[in-house]
Amino acid sequence: MRAADSLPLLDVRLRSADLDDVPLIESWIKKWSDRRVLLPQAGGALRVALPDFRVLSPRFGPSSVLAFGALRRYSPRLAEIRSLVVADGLHRRGLGRFLVGELLEEARREGLRRVFVLTRAPTVFERLGFALVPRHSLPQKVFVDCSTCCRRERCDEQALVRNLS
Repeated sequence: MRAADSLPLLDVRLRSADLDDVPLIESWIKKWSDRRVLLPQAGGALRVALPDFRVLSPRFGPSSVLAFGALRRYSPRLAEIRSLVVADGLHRRGLGRFLVGELLEEARREGLRRVFVLTRAPTVFERLGFALVPRHSLPQKVFVDCSTCCRRERCDEQALVRNLS
């Protein structure tokens, strides 16, 4: 699997991530966590979370990854969109917006009522219908992830929620 740094935007398809995608997902997450955009994720944790990941790739042509993201379920009513990455050179082409829309639709089909994000780019998600909320209003996230996060003492991410019902 190769990154699609310079492919022109063609018709895309959404698919579940598979084991062949793990090295690329790991390297992109590491790159963006080194830049303090994403949180680091250990390889073992990624393999466990792999069923949550969706990949955008061209519908035709060589198999490549244009973007990926995960929909992590916290309860039958609540999920988080996380690890959202678009390939270098393909930003501002609507791939992230499309992927978020697909993840929201997946959540809706499953009957989830709320989807949240923690981000340093809140305006991106506000344009997609998310609203700022206090982080402590998401106790599942705080308990499961924030309490053990390497950045918990100096977290600068903002929480946003989108209601689906």
